[in-house]
Amino acid sequence: MKKWLLFSFLTLLFVSGCEGTNDTNNTATYDLRKDKSAPQYMSNRSVGRDQNHLVEQDITNQNPNFLDLNRTGNGTEQGGNNTGIDVDKARQVVALTKEFRPGSVWINGDRMWVTVYKKGMLTNKERVDAQARIHKKLITALPRYEIEVKVREDRR
Repeated sequence: MKKWLLFSFLTLLFVSGCEGTNDTNNTATYDLRKDKSAPQYMSNRSVGRDQNHLVEQDITNQNPNFLDLNRTGNGTEQGGNNTGIDVDKARQVVALTKEFRPGSVWINGDRMWVTVYKKGMLTNKERVDAQARIHKKLITALPRYEIEVKVREDRR
């Protein structure tokens, strides 16, 4: 009798487990994107530019020794500067002379290296004079840098 009772109970469990249908319309599914019960800490939604900017300012102002290695700040943060503006200014100063064509401009800390090109062949004296003229204009425009100027011949 006990075997019969155990066998019928197991059969009933097996049959009830296999009886389910494949109706997906009536099943409860969980969708993370529609879940509003908890904050989504790891989502790709943009929170808003103002809130992101506040987080950026908070991070850079927490430690005065924090270095802005990406140079992505807008220049208003403590210690933040944008050297791209200074590079553009140096190229603009060179281009406004009409005598020189700007080449590469490099900045490392408080030093700036500027390469300019002048049409035609140059003697050593002409090269030194041209270097002094453009150096004076660059120092006037960008006084915060120690500027090294290299004048090359543009033979095009």
